Amino acid sequence: MSRNHSTHSTSRARTIETGRKFFAYNGAIFGVIFVLLTAIVWPGLTAGFDLGITRSVVNARNGFFNVLAPLLSTIGGTAVVLVLAIVSLGILVWRKQWLQVKILFAALAGDVIIVTAFKRLVSRMRPDQSFWLGSVEDQQSFPSGHSANNTVLWLTLAIIVSTLAKNEIERSWARVFNVVAVLMPFFIGLSRIYVAHHWTTDVLAGWSLGIAWTSLVAWVYFGELAKINAHSQRPARTISSDSAEQTSQA
Repeated sequence: MSRNHSTHSTSRARTIETGRKFFAYNGAIFGVIFVLLTAIVWPGLTAGFDLGITRSVVNARNGFFNVLAPLLSTIGGTAVVLVLAIVSLGILVWRKQWLQVKILFAALAGDVIIVTAFKRLVSRMRPDQSFWLGSVEDQQSFPSGHSANNTVLWLTLAIIVSTLAKNEIERSWARVFNVVAVLMPFFIGLSRIYVAHHWTTDVLAGWSLGIAWTSLVAWVYFGELAKINAHSQRPARTISSDSAEQTSQA
């Protein structure tokens, strides 16, 4: 029994270490992408590119997407994200998953602080109001808060759900949720371009920032999981050592 437990813990330790390396590389790559986007957007180097895409999208609008895109944009808005965050935190508290509570809260709080800081720092104006479908909350455009916020929320939840899955059925549902967690911020980001509340580079930056920040938080999370796993291995190792000692004495 102790040998099986030790083998499982060792396998889990390798999985955690692999995941931690993945998030480290992922965070670095998308962090660099976000910095590069900021560097070219801030001085206005992408103005022609962004305006061309926005005009093309506006000219290609049709009745079906004129309904769907604003709906997706609303789903990705602050009110819905806040409700989803509170419900998710409530479920984790109810299940007494305190580490996951701290991780999700840190991810969401950090995201809001970073997005707000860059919006004020860059102070980029949104597309002209004549392009809009619906209204906007403020005039600060870069990066897209909808894209960043939903990327952080959905990907962090996907990571948490995956790490809490204990059997094959739960892991299967976790894989389904992972797909949803990728598609939601993707389509919400596209909807922001369609309704012309954001330039294309705003959305690209929002996705990049969201992935980079989520990766950093996941890297920390997996570090904590590694400590928990190492701690759980100690009793098994002690039992194995005692058994081996008793066998040699016999």
